[in-house]
Amino acid sequence: MFMFTLAAELKMTVAELGDRMSSHELQEWIAYQSINGCMDSRQRGDLASGIVAATVANAHASRRSKSYSPQDFMAYVEKPKSDPKTFFENLMKKKEIQ
Repeated sequence: MFMFTLAAELKMTVAELGDRMSSHELQEWIAYQSINGCMDSRQRGDLASGIVAATVANAHASRRSKSYSPQDFMAYVEKPKSDPKTFFENLMKKKEIQ
């Protein structure tokens, strides 16, 4: 699925992406996504909307009610597979092996 998301964000087909991008650059994009989160602009829009919704809900909530997070208002939330520091360290170890 990553290739489709990246191709959509770069406004090209998956075939064009495969022709124009080296495997090294693709690995860098995968690392970038792991550190910075999903590149799908629709999901980033959901996060922005979730931030606004959580702010409004928390402003109007009683002190005893639970605090809302943006994820409470997002239809789909992508969970990171590992923390960015660990992922980057593992990536560097793989590069040392090669």
